[in-house]
Amino acid sequence: MKPLVHLIRPENFEEQVILGKVPFLLLCMPHSEGFSKQLEVIEAIAEKYQKELKVGVLAEESIELFKKRLRIIGSPTFLLLAEGIEVNRILGVVDKKTLTDLIDKILSAYR
Repeated sequence: MKPLVHLIRPENFEEQVILGKVPFLLLCMPHSEGFSKQLEVIEAIAEKYQKELKVGVLAEESIELFKKRLRIIGSPTFLLLAEGIEVNRILGVVDKKTLTDLIDKILSAYR
């Protein structure tokens, strides 16, 4: 995982996701088949938006803990949060263009 993508666990969730000054894109997905492709997508997003968006992946051992808290019902789930509040989500596999379009739309409100 590239340095611009943060590994999110219970002990750093508040600091990284809730208290952050910029919106946060969080990937919630078991690290099994298909994970590497989705990781590539969010790594590209992290590079493209590094000044206006933080990006993270839930640690695999923390997914079950966060499922109820974040209302995760399927995999993969991409959550876009601002100041800890969910502003949008995508359920299912995405490509870079789909995620970029969503992020551009959301970030335009913060620019």
